[in-house]
Parts: sequence; structure tokens; C-alpha cells
Amino acid sequence: MIAMNDFPHELAIGDVYLSPFLPVFGVALLGAWLTAIMLNKFRLSRYIMFPSTTFLALVALYMLLMNALWIRI
Repeated sequence: MIAMNDFPHELAIGDVYLSPFLPVFGVALLGAWLTAIMLNKFRLSRYIMFPSTTFLALVALYMLLMNALWIRI
């Protein structure tokens, strides 16, 4: 039998089962936050009209990239 995914479908912390969506969202949030800091440091954020929407788009982009390349949700 061929396994489609080597990662477990849920994460077990003690007796609590968590969705793999939770750590993916956390890492994507951290990545978007660090990207926003770098954009502010290099003064590239002044070219962005809606920073909050851009931040949400970065979170979604990082989640999609992690889903495609690293952890399959």
C-alpha cells in the first residue's frame, strides 16, 4: 500500500489532537510579520496602498507555498 502523505493528519500534544493547519498558520503569520518588518526597514512599504490587506495576502501566500512545497494540509 502506497501512502500519499508521510505526515500525520493531526498533531498530538499530550491527549489533544490539533489540526496541521495551526502550525502552518503560525509559521505563515511569523513569515508575513518578518516580511513586513523587512519591507519597513528597506522603506518599500511606502509603495503599498493597503498594508493590512498586503499582510493578509502575504499570510495566504506563505500558507499556499508551505502547502505546495513542505507540509500538505
